[in-house]
Amino acid sequence: MESASDIISSLLWFKDDDCKDEENNGQIIEQFVQNVEDFSSQYGSEISVSYTAFNLRGPPSNFPDYGDYPQAFVMRTYGKWWDEAPSVQEEYMPQNSRAIPSQDYVEVSFERSVYPLEVAIFETYNPGALVRIWALGNGDWFLLWEGEPGYAGDKPRIFSPPIKQINFPTRILRLEFNHCLLPYYTELDAVLLRGKEPANESKIKNNFAYSSLFYKKTQPPAHNGLLNKVMASNLHEKVGPPMLVSQEELLIDTGPPLGDFQRLPDETILTIMKYLDMQSLNRCAQVNHHFNRLALDSILYRCIDLRPYWHCVKSQVLDILSTRCKFLQKFDLSWCGSHCMIQSQYVTKFLKQNCTELTHLRMNCCGFVDNSVLMSIADSCAYLQELCLRSVICCSDWSCLSALRQLRRLDLYRTSIGTAAAVAVVRANPHLRHVNLGSCKMISVMDEVALALGATCPQLISADFWKSYSLTAAGIVALGNCTLLEELDVGWCLQAGNSGSWLSALCGGALRKLFLGALRGVCDRDLRALLPRAPRLRQLDLLGVRAVSPDICSHILAQCQELRLLDVSFCDQILESQVIKWRQQYPNVSIKRSFQSANLSAPPSNMFLAPSLE
Repeated sequence: MESASDIISSLLWFKDDDCKDEENNGQIIEQFVQNVEDFSSQYGSEISVSYTAFNLRGPPSNFPDYGDYPQAFVMRTYGKWWDEAPSVQEEYMPQNSRAIPSQDYVEVSFERSVYPLEVAIFETYNPGALVRIWALGNGDWFLLWEGEPGYAGDKPRIFSPPIKQINFPTRILRLEFNHCLLPYYTELDAVLLRGKEPANESKIKNNFAYSSLFYKKTQPPAHNGLLNKVMASNLHEKVGPPMLVSQEELLIDTGPPLGDFQRLPDETILTIMKYLDMQSLNRCAQVNHHFNRLALDSILYRCIDLRPYWHCVKSQVLDILSTRCKFLQKFDLSWCGSHCMIQSQYVTKFLKQNCTELTHLRMNCCGFVDNSVLMSIADSCAYLQELCLRSVICCSDWSCLSALRQLRRLDLYRTSIGTAAAVAVVRANPHLRHVNLGSCKMISVMDEVALALGATCPQLISADFWKSYSLTAAGIVALGNCTLLEELDVGWCLQAGNSGSWLSALCGGALRKLFLGALRGVCDRDLRALLPRAPRLRQLDLLGVRAVSPDICSHILAQCQELRLLDVSFCDQILESQVIKWRQQYPNVSIKRSFQSANLSAPPSNMFLAPSLE
C-alpha cells in the first residue's frame, strides 16, 4: 500500500492543461508556505517540531492520510472546554466582538508576491475551524474570505473557499480559527497559495500544481446565515477610513432633527451608547454636535477591546483614544501591531497618560511589547489586577513586573520570562488566583515558581504549567497548600511523570479540571487515591498515560457524577470498543480517543520522547 508521501510525490507534476498554459506565460504560480511568521498558540513545544506551527512549511507531509500526526500544526484548544474551565477569561467589551469570533491565528509567508487567485488549506484531522483569510499588502490587511466554523467530518480535505480579488500583490497571509464546534484538536498539514505574478516578477522555478489532486477541494455553501449577519454588520474588511477619527477630522454640521430623542437626558443616551461597539460610537460622533459630545464622553471608554480591529489599529489610534480615556479600567490590545503597525513609544505614552487607574490589561501576541512597555506597565499601572502577555517574546527585563502588587490573574504563556523574575512576581502578588506559565522555556527551575505559589498564594484557583519540562513532583506537591485550587494543567511536564504519587498531595475538594497528558508514571493506584478527594471533577485529560486501565476509567465515570470530559487518547490498554460502550453508558460525558489512520492503537513513535531528545 502506498504511503501518503508516495501519493503526494506521484502528483507533484500532475497539472491541468489550463495551468500549463498559464505557467508557460509566466503568470500563474502555486507555492507552499516558506516561513511561519507568527501564531497565537500551538500544541507543540518550543524545543521540538512535533505539532508546531513550523510544520506548515512546505508541501503536505501526511495528506491524504487522516488522523493525529505530529508532523502537523495543532493549536492549543478545541471545543467548548476551555470556555467552561475555572480559568476562563471574560470579554472586556462583549458588544465589540464579531459575529464570528476568532480564537487563534497563524501568519505565513511565501517566496513570491502574487495577486491571489486561490488559497487552499490541507486539513488532515477534525477540519472546519478556519473562519477568515487575510492578505497583507502595502502595510494594510485585506479580508479575502470569511465564513462560519463547522465540523466537516472524519475525513481529510483541501479547503479552498472563494476569495475576493485584490489590487495588490501579497506574499503574507493570516488565517484565523474558531474551534468551538470541533470534537477534538484540528490539524493542518499545509497551505497553498495560487496566484498571478506581477508583470515585473520572473517565473518561479519548480512550482507545483496541486489543482488536480485526487481529493476534491471543498468550498463553503453559497448562502450562509451567520456570515450574512457579519456582512450586514459592515465590519472592516480592510484598512480604509480609520476606525477612529480625531475631533479635528470630524465633519459635523447641525445634523438632522432628532425628534423626541433630542429631549432625552444625556444620562439616558449615554446608558444606551454603552451597548455600542467602537465603530458604532465613532459613527455616532459624526451625526451632529450633540451626538459628538456624547459619543466622545470618557464614561463610554472605561473598557476598550481593540482585538477585533487588529487589522486596522495603528499607532495613531492610541493618540486619538488618549483624549477619551480619562477613566480607562480595562484595555485589550491583543493581536494588534503586526508588521510595525504600532510602535512601542506610542504604547508607553498611552500607558503613562491614561492607565493610572487601569485594572485589566491584555497585550497577547503583541510584537511591540518590549522592555520599555514592560517598564511603563510596572510604573503606571499600580492597580493592575489582570495582566495577560501571551506569546510576548521580545522582552528580557521581566523582573520589573514585581513592582505590581494587586495581581489576581497573570497569563504569561509562551513568554521569555525567566525563573528569578517569575518567582519575584509571584511573591509580590499574594492574591493571585489564576496563573498561566505554560511553555515558558526560559524558566529553568519551574519548581521554584510552584513553591512560591504554594507558600504565597493561598487563594490560587487555576495553575497552568503546560509543557514545563523543569517542573517535578516536588513543585506540584507544594500546590497542596492552595486549598481552593480548581484547575491544574501539568500536561507534558515530563519530569513529574516518573510517578503519580504526588496526586494524593492535592487537596482536591474543589478540583474541577485536571490535565495529566503524557505523564506515563501515573497509574490506577494514584487516580484511585485522588477520586474521593475530587468529587466535583468535570474535566480529566489522561492522554498518553499508558498505565491507565479500563477498570480505573470505569470507576472514574461511575464516581465522578459531574464529569463532562475524559480524554483517553493513546492509552495503550483502552480499546475503541471499550470507548464506544462508555459513550453509550455515559452520554453526558464527552470521551475522547485520538488515533492515526495507519495504526489505531499506538501513539506516534516520537510522541513521548524526553525533551532533551525531541
